[in-house]
Amino acid sequence: MSKSIVAVTNCPAGIAHTYMVAEAIKTKGEALGYEVHVETQGANGVENQLTKDQIKDADYVILALGKGMDEDDRVRFDGKKVIELPVSEALKNIDSVMGNLEGEAKLYRATSVDFGGRNGTGAVTGFMNHLMAGVSAALPFVIGGGLLMAIGSIMVQFGAPNIEPADGQVASIAWVLNTIGSLGFSFMVPVMGAWIAQSIGGKPALAPAFICSYLANSADLLGTQTGAGFIGAVIIGILIGYFANALRKIQLPKNMHGLMGFLIIPFVSLLVFALLTYYFIGPIAAALMNGLVVMLSSIPEGAKLAGAFLVGAMLAFDMGGPVNKAAWFFSFSLVASGVYDWYGIVGVVTILPPMAAAIATWIRPSLFTEGERDAAVPALIVGATVATEPAIPYALAAPLPMISANVIAGGVAGAISMALGVQRVAPGIGIFDPLLGLISPAWAYYIAVAVGLVLNVALIVIFKSIWLKRQAEKAQQAA
Repeated sequence: MSKSIVAVTNCPAGIAHTYMVAEAIKTKGEALGYEVHVETQGANGVENQLTKDQIKDADYVILALGKGMDEDDRVRFDGKKVIELPVSEALKNIDSVMGNLEGEAKLYRATSVDFGGRNGTGAVTGFMNHLMAGVSAALPFVIGGGLLMAIGSIMVQFGAPNIEPADGQVASIAWVLNTIGSLGFSFMVPVMGAWIAQSIGGKPALAPAFICSYLANSADLLGTQTGAGFIGAVIIGILIGYFANALRKIQLPKNMHGLMGFLIIPFVSLLVFALLTYYFIGPIAAALMNGLVVMLSSIPEGAKLAGAFLVGAMLAFDMGGPVNKAAWFFSFSLVASGVYDWYGIVGVVTILPPMAAAIATWIRPSLFTEGERDAAVPALIVGATVATEPAIPYALAAPLPMISANVIAGGVAGAISMALGVQRVAPGIGIFDPLLGLISPAWAYYIAVAVGLVLNVALIVIFKSIWLKRQAEKAQQAA
């Protein structure tokens, strides 16, 4: 009887890691003689969804997760041998994981009563994972809204009317697109808070966190100078998520279990946190958000450039890993408060490592393997338009020179981006964002990218040449 593996992969953006890890698991598993089925939970939704028979017949389950998995999804693996690890670790350590499945696997048992939350057994835990779950849910709102607003703005620039509906006048298409697009930014914060709460406390925490995050971000309702922004969403999402988990532990008669998930937990959570948000959490978080925005806009230029260098270096360091995500989350979250220059750094730096690696293979092909040279064109295209992750295989092959080159170039490009005032209002398609009106000014963006790219390529060639020479010398000494 043939051996079988089933796997699920996901990542916060649902673009690169999700599919790269899926391919790696399938390729390595089949090479080891396993029948492999991989379900991807990416930007296109769930693809190749695992069937009950596939799960039943599987010897092992691999969960390579970047945005977690709630109990509603996880419960189908009850009684199976499960290996769970972060998606970024799966990509780096696929050989060791696949080579020791029995040693890595743990028997998974689901909770007896499923309210849609986590049970904590083998769950992907950690503060950043919950935050990225919220970001992953908020991204489509900002992307869709940003693109609509960009189209509306471009129409106005080309002479289209921008007319509001008033006194019987019909609103112009440009005004409608801008208005609807702005709704995406309005819902970004409550969606972020809601999905952070769901990541921690499951579906019962979703609605209370959405409503309370919306309340906290409404300066008119709170009577504050500004809304609470992402700070409010994070605080409310985390508190409601853990509160929902605590309520779940209350022992009720068996015939009332069904009421917990859709009635008791959502109602009690909303009652408690609506009042707390209005009187305490909302005003405090709004004051913190206002203080952060004021601080970022008033810090000395030198300190601002140093901060931009740090953010750029972090974005380039682990290419989708935890350091990258921390810098990305900080920059992206400020968009909801109208601060766009830090997110401009993201638009510049994240495309550099894969593009630089690809170009370096053409300039000095002798420094790279045949497989790395063959992957250069896809790395350039995907890196320039979608994600940083195509740079990972190059970094894994030569960590010290590649990562060092990426970090230095990323930091310099980040500082240049800040100095030139590059602003990014929403995610888009990388190098083409200025053409869509998502990044401005376009000339400053392309200057920052060009300088960062030239520096990155040059450092890769220099550092990797030195590194390979030392590797060869060590091999000769060992021989």
